[in-house]
Amino acid sequence: MIVALKDMLEDAEQRNYAVACINATTYEGLRGIIEAAEELNAPVILGHAQVHESVAPIDEFGPLVVQEAAKATVPVVVHLDHGMDYEYAIKAVRAGFNSIMYDCSNLTLEENIEEVRRFTELAHGMGVAVEGEVGCMPSNIVGQGGCTEFGKEIVNIRDYYTKPEEAKRFVKETGVDMLTVSFGTVHGVFVDKPELDIELLSEIHKETDAYLVMHGSSGVDSDQMLSAVDAGVRKINHYTNVGTAPVSPLMKAVQQSKNPVYYHDLAKMSKDIIKEKSKEIIALLRSHMR
Repeated sequence: MIVALKDMLEDAEQRNYAVACINATTYEGLRGIIEAAEELNAPVILGHAQVHESVAPIDEFGPLVVQEAAKATVPVVVHLDHGMDYEYAIKAVRAGFNSIMYDCSNLTLEENIEEVRRFTELAHGMGVAVEGEVGCMPSNIVGQGGCTEFGKEIVNIRDYYTKPEEAKRFVKETGVDMLTVSFGTVHGVFVDKPELDIELLSEIHKETDAYLVMHGSSGVDSDQMLSAVDAGVRKINHYTNVGTAPVSPLMKAVQQSKNPVYYHDLAKMSKDIIKEKSKEIIALLRSHMR
């Protein structure tokens, strides 16, 4: 059942947990995420990132995500992750998504505020929630995030951190429902063990009334993730650790099989592996205990 993001995250705020936002790029992944949430009786946010357009075109995959979300027996929000341009964000709204990340963080603060404010006014008029980003999330994935691209060295990750005063201004002037903040994570795979600045996160939480969002969660220790939840994060995005989970088991299954290997068997294996990985994430964030 598709629910309003505000209702979902208000409960998370009151009960001190975070909702997992897990990106799906295939039908098997989509079903694995939903089945994980249903088995744990937990809310979940189904994400689709613009960077995955080449493998999951929103005109085709978007309505499928909405259809499966509507049939779910737990609360679901259908979310566009890192919508990098206005036209694509509108496509997601038309497909039935009820939550949009309009990512203009590669612009100046003033330009970011103006672009996101304009979109938020339109989206709120249609009952759609909006997520923005202040600061910039370093990325090891080409095309995702605006700060760094694969192969470029991150000299000092603190240069990308969100400034509390800018976060406060951004939320006030744009009216966004959610705010992605940079406090030590990166998109993709971490080269070194991350150390999150929880003190900075707590300060931002005190300065804003938007729900805080954490991206780049793959590779973050469970204790640090829970510290982020306790400091005010209410939505945590995941993809890399979920999207890569089936690879090794599938390779092993193919290499060890003495019989012909059918794609449908590999697809079923993928769905089951993604479901188990999603259950781990959901359980960690305490949303199944609501």
